[in-house]
Amino acid sequence: MKRSQIKELAKSIVEYDEVSDKDLNWLYLNLSRQELKTFARLLSNEVRDKNVLATFAGELSNANKSKIEVMFPGKKITFKRDDESVAGGVRFEYSDFILDYSVSGITRKILNVIKERL
Repeated sequence: MKRSQIKELAKSIVEYDEVSDKDLNWLYLNLSRQELKTFARLLSNEVRDKNVLATFAGELSNANKSKIEVMFPGKKITFKRDDESVAGGVRFEYSDFILDYSVSGITRKILNVIKERL
């Protein structure tokens, strides 16, 4: 099976957000070991690119959740509350990016700038 076909297969699984036992059996029976490795890597990339993790402390209003959903159109957003690494504000993780608008993240950035200038 060509890499492009394997990539389309991974995309469709992520898009429909499910895979059946029948689908898994087909994959194991019809893909070589190398193709399965490629499929697993591409599936992981698709899942990572399709999802956003929004970590925050305290309460997040529905209005703010709506604003976040507008920021990431077409992505599945998971809201994670009361993470110890976020003292206040919000932190977004998507694809290979991290947007840190938390108090601890901003404080860390300020301290890094100070250290660089010393």
